[in-house]
Amino acid sequence: MKRFAFRRWCVGVALMAGLTGCVSLPPQQAYNRDATPPIKTIVVLPTRPFETDVLMMNHPGANFGLIGGLIAAGDMSSKRGRLQAAFTAASFDPGLYFKESLTQRMAERGYTLVWPTHLIEAKGAGTDRGAFGLRKGYASSPQGDAQLDISLNFVGYAAAGAGDNAPYRPMFSVAARLISPDGKQNYFTDFVVYNNVLNQPKVITLEPEVRRFAYADFDALEAAGAETVEGMKLAIDRTSDALVRQL
Repeated sequence: MKRFAFRRWCVGVALMAGLTGCVSLPPQQAYNRDATPPIKTIVVLPTRPFETDVLMMNHPGANFGLIGGLIAAGDMSSKRGRLQAAFTAASFDPGLYFKESLTQRMAERGYTLVWPTHLIEAKGAGTDRGAFGLRKGYASSPQGDAQLDISLNFVGYAAAGAGDNAPYRPMFSVAARLISPDGKQNYFTDFVVYNNVLNQPKVITLEPEVRRFAYADFDALEAAGAETVEGMKLAIDRTSDALVRQL
């Protein structure tokens, strides 16, 4: 368990490095309705597997080498499990809620989304993806007027640091690409982050509420129980709104 936790912590460190500029974003493409064939029906591709996550930037344990890294990894692993337990107790599935949220908002904009039977791609599917979870290549999909590739990159709660002025708040990060039915044309690519504690540049950043769903430490977050679900829903809804506005 410790080895797995440390491995996940290392992956998290690598992810943070990538999201803070060491790995460049895939080329962003603004949607040009006038230059794009009419789109009504969009086929959504399965997203990569994700888990409920908890992140503390500049975790104190990370400053003490391998042993500190193991402590930080174990601490974050425990917190992820406890947050997931709160979501499970409230019968809350973030992926399903995102599906419902985006479907509703896209419908209001005149789009019909056709979702896959399984929203989340099976682990080990072997899909070739870039650093931010979007596919490197696309097959033809004649069922719709376009295809939508979505990667849920962070789903959970995050703190900008360990101090009193860095509370845990919901964080939700999505990469999205709209492509032609034949998979050859990129109509739109962008990234939306609610509560951008990583200070990732060149993304659509949504500032979290200052006082609502802000918890001084993880004990306060855990004590909030089902309230944390409402915070996550708000983050998802605001992210869906921002994404749909681009189209």
